[in-house]
Amino acid sequence: MSNYLSNHEDNKKIILRVTIIVIIANIFLVAIKTVFGLIYGNLAVLSDAVHSASDLVTSFFVILAVFMSSPKRDKKHNYGHEKVESLMVMFFAFVLAGIGGFFIWQGIEGILSPQSGVFNLSLIIVIAVSMLVKEALFWYGMHYAKKTKSELLRADAWHSRSDSLASLAVLVGLVCSIFMDSNLVESIAVLVVALFIIKVAFDIFKPAVDQLVDRAASSKDVERINQIASAVEGVRKIDELRTRIFGSAILVDISIHVDALLTVQQGHDIAEKVHDELESDSDLRIKHCNVHVNPCACVKHEK
Repeated sequence: MSNYLSNHEDNKKIILRVTIIVIIANIFLVAIKTVFGLIYGNLAVLSDAVHSASDLVTSFFVILAVFMSSPKRDKKHNYGHEKVESLMVMFFAFVLAGIGGFFIWQGIEGILSPQSGVFNLSLIIVIAVSMLVKEALFWYGMHYAKKTKSELLRADAWHSRSDSLASLAVLVGLVCSIFMDSNLVESIAVLVVALFIIKVAFDIFKPAVDQLVDRAASSKDVERINQIASAVEGVRKIDELRTRIFGSAILVDISIHVDALLTVQQGHDIAEKVHDELESDSDLRIKHCNVHVNPCACVKHEK
């Protein structure tokens, strides 16, 4: 079994644990922002609560994707179901783009028709706490996204960051209401945040598309694969190497040249060694490696 497959269950547990913590934090934030938003009749805080609530929905989608994107094969999916994760990441990208679009509309509307700003210390504290919690969730999620190499966790972490930035925009507006009787600064801040969120949505969308269209692994990974395979005793040269990204894993097809006078068993053993060395490398995350053996014509043998 490849190192990627053996670590999958551990990574699954990590992703579920992180997501549950994110859900608990968001329930807390939705509750306090809704209560204070209703008490003081502040639409900005209430809209921020709705944004936090959207994080709850996407977190449940993360859990769904974790269970659906199993690497185990079946009769209809011989290579497993990891591409479900890629589809879910694309969903996150569309959600972020939608949030960004909503913020653009909100920002432009606020700039064209500025409303009176109302200073309230309680609301400022609530939004500041929300911003700090969401930023902490972003770094927490990104830490484990890098550890598990999960694009799904990375996308969910950026969703938390988008909420943090939205809270920052609201906070700027509330603080500026101390000095001016208008929400114009808040609207400008919302517009800037919206453009950043849309850029992040594109950055998340692109690798998901690459995974779905079988893009080749990075040049760094390809070079690493060549190095490992070439170092196996008996491999004369690498004839052909093809890779494709499959969810968070890599599928490899490699052709090697071995001494033409070796027995079938000896050639098979060399191919098996190449296969095992590649699949056991933890950095490459190779799910499956197919090794084809060609007789080497580059060495002449005396009769």
